[in-house]
Amino acid sequence: MHELKDLRPSSVTGISAHQLARALDTTVHSGPAETLITGVTLDSTDVQPGDLFVAIPGFKRHGAEFAAKAIAAGAVAVVTDAAGISMLAGMEDIAMLRVSNPRVFAGLAAALVYGNPGKSMRVVGITGTNGKTTTAHFVHHVLAALSGPTLLIGTVGVSLGEVHVSSARTSLEAPVLHRVLAWALERGAQNVVMEVSSHALSLYRVAGLKFDVSAFLNLQRDHLDFHKTMESYFEAKASLFAADFSKRAVICIDDGWGERLAQMVRIPTVTVATKSAADWQVVSHSLNQKDAGTDVTIRAGEADLRLHCPLPGMINVQNELTALAVLVSLGFEASSVCEELARTPGVPGRMEVVAERSSSTPLVIVDFAHTADAIKSACAALDPVTPGSLWILFGATGERDRGKRPVMGAAALSSADYVVLTDDDIYGEDPAQIRAEVAAGFAGVAGRARSAWVSDDRKSAIHEAVLAASPDDTVLIAGRGHETIQMVGEKAHVLDDRVEARVAVSKRSVQNQLGEVGGEEKTACPKLRTISKTWEDFQ
Repeated sequence: MHELKDLRPSSVTGISAHQLARALDTTVHSGPAETLITGVTLDSTDVQPGDLFVAIPGFKRHGAEFAAKAIAAGAVAVVTDAAGISMLAGMEDIAMLRVSNPRVFAGLAAALVYGNPGKSMRVVGITGTNGKTTTAHFVHHVLAALSGPTLLIGTVGVSLGEVHVSSARTSLEAPVLHRVLAWALERGAQNVVMEVSSHALSLYRVAGLKFDVSAFLNLQRDHLDFHKTMESYFEAKASLFAADFSKRAVICIDDGWGERLAQMVRIPTVTVATKSAADWQVVSHSLNQKDAGTDVTIRAGEADLRLHCPLPGMINVQNELTALAVLVSLGFEASSVCEELARTPGVPGRMEVVAERSSSTPLVIVDFAHTADAIKSACAALDPVTPGSLWILFGATGERDRGKRPVMGAAALSSADYVVLTDDDIYGEDPAQIRAEVAAGFAGVAGRARSAWVSDDRKSAIHEAVLAASPDDTVLIAGRGHETIQMVGEKAHVLDDRVEARVAVSKRSVQNQLGEVGGEEKTACPKLRTISKTWEDFQ
C-alpha cells in the first residue's frame, strides 16, 4: 500500500545550490555553493538524502528549529528567512540560502529541482467553495478515457491508475506537489487535474506551476476563520486567474462572485451558467427517473448539445457543465466529451448512494455538504426523488468559522422535513457549544422542518435516523463525505458515515423481518434528545 512519501521519482538530475540561487535571483548565504540538491521538503520528518530543507515561519514555531533534525536525516542545504538564519548560527558548513519568503521559494525551487514536470503535462486547476471534488472527477474521468494516464490531486487523495493514496489536505504543499508531478510524469502521466483551495493559493502551495485551464465554480461562506472576510476569500480564489498562474479560464457566473471574476480576468475566458446567459448555458433540463440524474440541453454559441448528468441536482449540472467547458478549452471535441461525461462513475462521499430505495428501505445518501448553501443545494437535489420526507443529519466543525454555524442550522431547518443535529470534527472545542451555536439558527426560521433532534454521538445518530425513516423517505448524511476519521481534541477516531449507514441499513433489515421498523409518525427517535417534537415549537 502506497503512502504519499512513496510518490517520488526514481531519479532526479538535481541542481547545485549556486545554480538554484542564481535562477531564483538570490545568493548562497554560506556553505558550499556547489552542493547538489536532488529534492525539496518543508517537513523535517520527510527528508531524504540530497534534499533542500525549507525552514518556514509557522503559525506557532519557526521551521529553523527543525533544521538540525533535517540535516541529520540527510538534508544538504537549508533555505530560510532572516529570522531563521539568526537561529542557525554555527551551521555555516552546510549550504544555506536566505530569502524573504521561503514559502514562495519552496515551490519555485521544487519545480526547478524536479525538472519542471508540470510543463510536460496538461494541467487543470479547479477552485470554488463547493463542487471542486466532483468537477475534478468529471474532468479526470474524461481525460483518462480520451487522452491517457491522468493524475488526480484533491480532497479524496492522490490517484494515478491503480495507485491511490490519502492526503491530509486538499492541495499538497508545493515541494510535495512538484515531487508527485515528477513521479507521475515518470509513469507516463499526460494530464493533471487538481483541486486548488484558497489556503493553497494564500500559502503559495501552487508556486512554480502554471495551469493550462483553471476553473471557478462558486464562492460561499466558508473558511472565514482563516480569511476573515469574504472579500479576502474572493481575492485568494481570484489570484489563480492571474496570467502568471493560468493560461485560460472557465468561470461559472451563477453567482455574483463569478460574474465579478469574469469581468476582472485578463486571460482568455469562457463563461458557463445554469440559470443565465453565458458562453455555455443550460437552456432546459429534466429529471431522469432511471438514475435520478438530469438530462440537459446546453447552448454554446449557435449549437445545442445534449448532456446527461449522472448525479442528482442542478449543483452537479453546474459541476459537469464546467468540466465540459474545461475539456473543450483543452481541445477535445464537445460531443465526445458529453458522451464520456455521462459515464463518469460516482465520486466518493459526494451524493454517494449508500442504500437504494426499496419497499422496506429509505434512500440513504452521504454527501460532503458542509456549508449552508451546500446543504440547501443537496436537499434541493434530493427533493424530486423523495416521495416521502427528507431527513438531514449534519454538524459543524470545531475551531473553524463560528459565524457560519447558525446559518447552517437555518439552512437545514428550512430545507428538510426532519433534522438531526450532531457532531462533525470537534478538535479542541466544546461540542455542546458547537451544537448550541448551530441550533441558534433554528430560531425564527420560517418553513419546513416538522421535528428536530440533537445527539452527541454521530454514530448512534446515523443509526437512529436510518432506522426511523420510512421507505419513501430519503436520509441525507451531510458534512463529512468520504472522510474516515473524526477528530476529537487531538485524538483521531475511526468514523466513516458510509460504513455506519450500511450497518444501520443491515439493522433495519433485521428489524423489518421482525416488523419493528418504518412507517410511524416521527415524533421521537429513541436515542436522540428532542430539540422539538413539532415544528410549532420553533415559532
